[in-house]
Order: sequence, then C-alpha cells, then structure tokens
Amino acid sequence: MVKYARCNNFMSLALDKEGQPCRYMSKANSEQQVLDDMMHHLQDVHKVDPKALVNNIKACIYETGTKVFGTRAPDAHH
Repeated sequence: MVKYARCNNFMSLALDKEGQPCRYMSKANSEQQVLDDMMHHLQDVHKVDPKALVNNIKACIYETGTKVFGTRAPDAHH
C-alpha cells in the first residue's frame, strides 16, 4: 500500500507558489520517503524549517485504503 501526506493537513493556511491554498500531496512506498519529500516541499515552497514539524508530518501520514470515512451515523447523512 502507498503512504501519503497532504501539506494542508498540518499547515492549513499555507499557500502554494501561485498564492492559492496548498494542495501538495506526497506519495511514496514508505513513511520515511513521504517524510523526506514533505520536508523538501516545506523548505522549498513554504520556506519553513521542516525539522520543527517532523512530529506533525508523521502524525498526518496515512496509508491508502486505511483512512476512516463515513464516521457519522447512517441517519445523519441527509
């Protein structure tokens, strides 16, 4: 399964190079590859020291097919 992290999961107000809300998503086969790629993105695009966000990034790394959706009760979907 592929692991992934979205920049806007831990930097909700970050803007991309065009000034739009950042929608960057890193995908890789391992958590370390996602972490490395996201750290590079943060440094290159957002000019942020990624070392301060390592734990936040790790907390936002998911594996495809495992994120829980539809957590509302069935009658709340109206």
